[in-house]
Amino acid sequence: MNLEPKFERNWLFFYLLVLVLVGLLTGYTVELIAVFLVGYIFIYLYKLEKLYQWAQSSNMENLPYENGVLGLLSSYIYQCKKQRFEQKESVKYQLERFRKLISIFPDGVVILSLSDEIQWFNNEATRLLLLEKRDIGLPINHLLRHPKVSELINRGSKGAVVTIDAPTSEDQWPVKKLEVRLLPYGDNERLLLVRDVTQMERASQMRKDFISNASHELRTPLTVMKGYSELLLASDVIDDDVRASLKKIEQQVVKMQTMTEELLTLSRLEEGGAGFKEVLVNVRSLCEQIKSELAPVADTKEQNLIVDVSPAINLRGNKTSLVTVLRNLVTNAINYSEKTGDIHIFWSMNELGEGVLTVKDAGKGISARHLSRLTERFYRVPENNVMHKTGTGLGLAIVKHELERHDARLIIDSVVGKGSWFHCVFPITKVNITK
Repeated sequence: MNLEPKFERNWLFFYLLVLVLVGLLTGYTVELIAVFLVGYIFIYLYKLEKLYQWAQSSNMENLPYENGVLGLLSSYIYQCKKQRFEQKESVKYQLERFRKLISIFPDGVVILSLSDEIQWFNNEATRLLLLEKRDIGLPINHLLRHPKVSELINRGSKGAVVTIDAPTSEDQWPVKKLEVRLLPYGDNERLLLVRDVTQMERASQMRKDFISNASHELRTPLTVMKGYSELLLASDVIDDDVRASLKKIEQQVVKMQTMTEELLTLSRLEEGGAGFKEVLVNVRSLCEQIKSELAPVADTKEQNLIVDVSPAINLRGNKTSLVTVLRNLVTNAINYSEKTGDIHIFWSMNELGEGVLTVKDAGKGISARHLSRLTERFYRVPENNVMHKTGTGLGLAIVKHELERHDARLIIDSVVGKGSWFHCVFPITKVNITK
């Protein structure tokens, strides 16, 4: 049975009291107590050493002590060891389940250490990256030699994605396209996720080729149609009803030509084939150029174009590209702003020191659920398109691609009933302020 610590302590005091009485009778009180305490300490040290050895061992049975303080300590250590063993078994079981799950995962998974050494990978990673068991422990950069992957791993951006050509063997053709993503995993590891996106890349390329080819093929018939419509409109032999119909035809042809040109522009931007030469562009002059170009259109709706940009602000970039960006944003602002509304173009600096060129319209605003899709091709806000059908739905897609060529980004804010803000955010390296 287990004795309470107080009970064991009381017995110690009782033994000491007996020794004191015997010592008084024999005259050796101090000697007896000293011998007793030394023996007691040595015995306890021996028992503690035995308890320590048992605690360090993997033995779960044969508790060394069951009574007194050491018995209670043995029982506590036993419970801790049992709990640790159960936790270890649970973790082992969960890890085994995780590995079984990952082994049948449709994507390749590679577990990396913080020093980028391969610790484990599944069967799909073997197929996609041509990894072998002997590669465990080797740095991933030694096996997957690609600048994009090296940059991804060194930069370590959470959720960053790159697309690369897959490593190939002699019997593998055509080359597969892989999407590689890096994610944090645990405290000291990272997950490299690899997905085969060959079919998606092919479909995307087919879509781009189709749009590019169709746009090129449409150019000639649209030019012919526009030419004939202008020729007929210039004639004096047609009546007013026919003339009105021809004007509608001409308007639709012009709209189709605009869409065709914008599609071709997008194709060139996506392929990276458009020329790009950077110069120092004065932002105030750029805004004034767009203002003078679009002021007649704004005047038809009694709108004011207000430019608030210091003449000292300059951007290092491609002027034609920047003109395209600002023209599209201001044109959209004119189209979607209310009559007699003010359209503001202004410059600011954010907390990171980046330059921000903003176009603020006077429209009805856009619901938050639409903001993330505004830069998609042909996407239009349904509730706005009831009143506005002039655009092609390609302007913001072009703006996004043109800004990316400047390492810039487009941020859209909108409040329903108060209008929208289109922020072109340029990195600090592109901003030059003259003194």
